[in-house]
Amino acid sequence: MKRTRRWLILTAAAGAILAIAAACTVVVDETEFAVVTRFGRVAAVHGGAGAGESKPALASASASGSGAGLHAKAPWDIVIRIDRRFRVFDPAPREMMTGDKRNLEVAPYVVWRVADPLAFLKGSGSDELAEARLGERVSAGLSDAIGRRDLASLASTDPAKWSLDGLTREVLAAVAPSARDELGVEILDVRLRRFGHPVEVRPAVFELIRSERRQVAAKLRAEGEAQYLTITSQADRAREMMLAEAEADARRTRGRAEAEATRLLNDAHGRDPRFFEFLKTLESYRSILDERATVVLSASSPLLKLLVEGPSRTEPPASSSPLPGSPGRIVGESSGAAPAGERPADARTGRATGAPPLSTNGPRPDRPGGQPAGQ
Repeated sequence: MKRTRRWLILTAAAGAILAIAAACTVVVDETEFAVVTRFGRVAAVHGGAGAGESKPALASASASGSGAGLHAKAPWDIVIRIDRRFRVFDPAPREMMTGDKRNLEVAPYVVWRVADPLAFLKGSGSDELAEARLGERVSAGLSDAIGRRDLASLASTDPAKWSLDGLTREVLAAVAPSARDELGVEILDVRLRRFGHPVEVRPAVFELIRSERRQVAAKLRAEGEAQYLTITSQADRAREMMLAEAEADARRTRGRAEAEATRLLNDAHGRDPRFFEFLKTLESYRSILDERATVVLSASSPLLKLLVEGPSRTEPPASSSPLPGSPGRIVGESSGAAPAGERPADARTGRATGAPPLSTNGPRPDRPGGQPAGQ
């Protein structure tokens, strides 16, 4: 019985000791501040003072502070924990006016953290209230900075005109000092998530953009049409000049060829006039005789003599005889008696009396081998 009572007393004493130890200590994490208050006054501030951080200011000379870890406190002290990690806050979009009187709907975001826990508790006391006050300050700074710039400086592909980074740096420099002093908040960055025209005016803005694009397209088409006309006119002029030069060259070439042909014909005629006349007569046969040709000639025609007597008895043609090679139907009349040694020609047909009929297809009975005339 005494042993059981002794174990109960030891257990109660151990529990009391543990309770007192828990009430007299506080564990501070690396991601938070711990503000210890005693009867409404700050007794200690624990946390912070890490790499790149300054030690938080204390409310009184009697207050103490240290980093993260296990710290002692009075059992009646109250611990207020504040998150000191980076946080991203998205303020609600607001309409703002640019320097060239363009209405924009701007939606920024802010990266911030608690830098001074005591100022944070005094200025806002909670994350929601701190973000609301930060949103008002950032919106005011953005409105002032955007009002001094044109729209082209915010949305431009020209690096010389684009100054969006300069705008955010200006807003950060204007808002960060007062936020740290009054709210105990450090603003690390201010950026724009998006900006554009308000929903109410977007259809009119889009129509204005389409109209401007149509004007630009019409201008480009007009310039292209002008260039097309210029190029085509130059090409046509060059073509005409080339054709004229080619035609002139062709005429000169034809003239030289005709002169050479005439010279060759004259040389041939001068070397053997009888053979030349014979060839010309054969060419005349080739041009005027075919399967359906009917030729009526006078008895004294050189063409008839060549068909009847052959080339061995053909005399040089008289100057009054028709030109060989004349196309068409040849019709002649017999004039007077036939020369000595020749058969008289029929006045109706123009053939020599008793001579075999002319045929372009059948064989000649008076020719060796029965060959057709003109072959």
